[in-house]
Amino acid sequence: KVTMQLVEPETDKVVYEQTKSFATKAGQTSAATFEYVPTGMPGLLVCRITATGDGFSDGEQHYLPVLSDMELVTRTMPFTQHKPQRSAFDLTRLFPATAKDGKLTIEYTNNPAWLMLQALPTMAAGSDENAITQATSYYANTLGQYLINLSPKARQTIEAWRNESAPQGSLDSSLEKNEELKDLLLGETPWVPNADKEASQKRRLVKFFDEQTIDIRLTSALGKLRELQLADGSWAWWKGMDGSIYMTAEVAEMFVRLNRMVGPQDNTKEMLEKAFDFMGNFLVKEVEQLKRLEKKGFKVLLPSEAALSVLYNMALDGRTLPKKVQAAADYLVGRFAAKTSEFTIFGKARGAVILHHFGKTDRAKLYLKSLDEYSVATEEMGRYYDTRKAQYSWRSYGIPTEVAAIEAFKRLQPENKTIVDEMRIWLLQQKRAQMWDTPVNSVDAIYAFLEGNANALEGGAPTAFTIDGAQVAMPEGTAGLGYVKTAVRVDGQRRLEVDKTSTGTSWGALYAQYMQPAKEVENLSAGLSVKRELITPSGQLHVGDKVVVRITIKAERDLDFVEVVDRRAACLEPVRQLSGYHYGYYIAPKDYTTAYYFNKMAKGTHVLETEYYIDRKGTYATGTCKVQCAYAPEYSATGKALRLEVKE
Repeated sequence: KVTMQLVEPETDKVVYEQTKSFATKAGQTSAATFEYVPTGMPGLLVCRITATGDGFSDGEQHYLPVLSDMELVTRTMPFTQHKPQRSAFDLTRLFPATAKDGKLTIEYTNNPAWLMLQALPTMAAGSDENAITQATSYYANTLGQYLINLSPKARQTIEAWRNESAPQGSLDSSLEKNEELKDLLLGETPWVPNADKEASQKRRLVKFFDEQTIDIRLTSALGKLRELQLADGSWAWWKGMDGSIYMTAEVAEMFVRLNRMVGPQDNTKEMLEKAFDFMGNFLVKEVEQLKRLEKKGFKVLLPSEAALSVLYNMALDGRTLPKKVQAAADYLVGRFAAKTSEFTIFGKARGAVILHHFGKTDRAKLYLKSLDEYSVATEEMGRYYDTRKAQYSWRSYGIPTEVAAIEAFKRLQPENKTIVDEMRIWLLQQKRAQMWDTPVNSVDAIYAFLEGNANALEGGAPTAFTIDGAQVAMPEGTAGLGYVKTAVRVDGQRRLEVDKTSTGTSWGALYAQYMQPAKEVENLSAGLSVKRELITPSGQLHVGDKVVVRITIKAERDLDFVEVVDRRAACLEPVRQLSGYHYGYYIAPKDYTTAYYFNKMAKGTHVLETEYYIDRKGTYATGTCKVQCAYAPEYSATGKALRLEVKE
């Protein structure tokens, strides 16, 4: 005989008990079936199973969660304001008629330009003894020193960060913010080290802007860079290695960009002169090699990537070159201008700067016109490149291409501020949903955003919020960012208005939270969309079938730290039981969900397929399928529940 008991754990009260007979042969199994419909909503039960035979018994006990058919739905609506304006939102579209216990959370960042600077401490310490790390450290600390003296507003903001202690402050990790608005608990994800890293990075901002500490770091970085620069002017990557033209061009580019942004740096003048001597000699030798090949009959002779990096440095720096070097540069630019094969957007942008500086203005204008024609612009995202001709990598997305294009427009069409401002909006929007932990790309993005645009940090008056004409009481904004968040109960209110009076870009998000029967939750999307399908071997489902759950996600932008939660039906048992990394994401099967975690999710379509066995008959319903960016939870999507009919 087999007996099943269901017990309430708080009171030890038996709410169900039934005994059935069973028979089975040695070495085999048999099934006993019990039917139970819970009354009320117990939430959690203890399930005790005991089997007794002739002179023996055995049993087990485990907890059995009873899941409600109601789900907490979080519907998100991100928005952006680029100028003084009043934006209105219809609350009746956020809360369906069947919603219960509605709560509206309003989140707003008045001056997100300060987010750019929160990546600086990652680069400032210079912990590795190599040329790139030390040059990046010098760059970040020099920029920090410049910002301290930029305006009284900058100094006041930094001082306010020192005194800030409120939760959800300017220096909190974006991964740790808004836990109540996310579908995940950070502790259950593989991202705890990332959150700790970002929180530490942001809190180091206070120490980063300490003037004495900056002086110490600058002295240290300069000393190590002098040690790594060889007698011929080249930089070695690590001490003891040979000098590298690629390393030299990379370090020189950081120095040249600093000179353009904050003014000529006496500390690096001598090193930069030696580096340009080395790079000039490199060009001369390359031209000699090309001319030898030309005499041998080779016709398609183009400058190397290293030579183009050197020419780009020379164009940005603008110094007068020795005659021999100038002649070599002119020869290579002529060869480059004659190239007829297709360029990437990145190549055209850098090429336009080089050609313009060396007098090939007509060709440079053609490249710039092409950069304009290939770009797309939206009010939300600004101007960017959505084409395969734009270089792209999983690590840095499309940021290097955007930076190169900004540089080209600033150099060749300084009067065309609209395009540059639109591209800066795109860069800022990337920081909204990305951590930026790659030093060189972060340096480039900060340079492209701030060079000639330092007034973006000034900010302005706080933004006002009203619901049906009544003022919403908002907390005081955090320092610099002007970040605020509040929650209000919604009971019939119809209209929210956001009145921005400051210039520059601000952004925010609305989070509508309510309880709703899972079967009534419709597909929802905000920057993401998700579709879930059950792929079966035949039209009907039977016990023992192996099926595939296919989840298709479409991302409208590049995102860091994205979680997908599939609330599966009770009859589905994962074939793959263990958590771990799998095809570029981390998968974690749990009692009634399967969760997927992406460190980076590029713009575009992503398909997940997971195999399950069907282990029992009956009628089942899944929960919803949810995808959300943990770094910027306003970007989320929900897929509606599915119904499954399983036969024996």
